[in-house]
Amino acid sequence: MISKILRQVRIRCCDFEETVKQARRDDFLFVDPPYTVRHNNNGFIKYNESIFTWSDQLRLRDSIKLAAKRGAKVLITNANHRPIRDMYRELGVLHTLPRESIISGTPSGRKETTELAVQINY
Repeated sequence: MISKILRQVRIRCCDFEETVKQARRDDFLFVDPPYTVRHNNNGFIKYNESIFTWSDQLRLRDSIKLAAKRGAKVLITNANHRPIRDMYRELGVLHTLPRESIISGTPSGRKETTELAVQINY
């Protein structure tokens, strides 16, 4: 069943703004960017900042805001950190999701944590 649905999917490699610009009323966007490094405790500081800067986080928020105005439904996940919550507070409903951090290279880095989910237009 899933394979039939996926036959209709088009996968593109491009800047996220190009894809988000195409979202229209009732389209669904699941957005899971590299998490912010602003809180300096996610273990991926150098990695994330080099591939997705704070400027990119703001650019993503602005793109999502425009897609939402066009009627797109959006679910965003990101680090559960105050600047990210503040960034999306006016756009949608914020949810704190508990999860275990299991990808740390050291056992001491594997612990209970939370991430943020932002629900927009649904």
